[in-house]
Amino acid sequence: MDLNFFKQTRILDGGMGQELLARGMEPKGTLWSANALLQEKYHQLLLDTHLDFINSGAEIIVTTTFTTRRLRLRDNQVEDKFEYLNTKAGEIAKKAKDLNPHILVAGGLPPQYLTYEEDTRPDEEIKENFYEQAKLLNPFVDFFYFDVLSSVKEFKLAIEAIETFNKP
Repeated sequence: MDLNFFKQTRILDGGMGQELLARGMEPKGTLWSANALLQEKYHQLLLDTHLDFINSGAEIIVTTTFTTRRLRLRDNQVEDKFEYLNTKAGEIAKKAKDLNPHILVAGGLPPQYLTYEEDTRPDEEIKENFYEQAKLLNPFVDFFYFDVLSSVKEFKLAIEAIETFNKP
């Protein structure tokens, strides 16, 4: 991947969770867009939404993984679906890219604990959480996208977690 790509302003897709709700997806707990991954009846809606963002000018789409982190899944009693949901998000985003080879897919890595709050858990636990999610997304993405991290510590651990994948 040519890192010069990032030396210009780029257009990313929009807020997937809100858009899916606006298009008729029924919410389930605090899963937001992960609900579209959890229920097969929404897979086409998710793909169509990716495609509509691309058709509207997005050069980059982000995997639908903001709420597929372990803690959020645990809070919604579906942690056993962690691998499936992250893999499915990658597969659907890759399908959108296959139809539009000029775009890039960003592997969305959200805070692994709470949103807008520093993660005070042990460093190794945080790093392992980032690694587990990145490993599942890696086959489908062009680069990783750190989404709403709340501390320098989280950024450092996330960077360490993805180093072995040799992707920006």
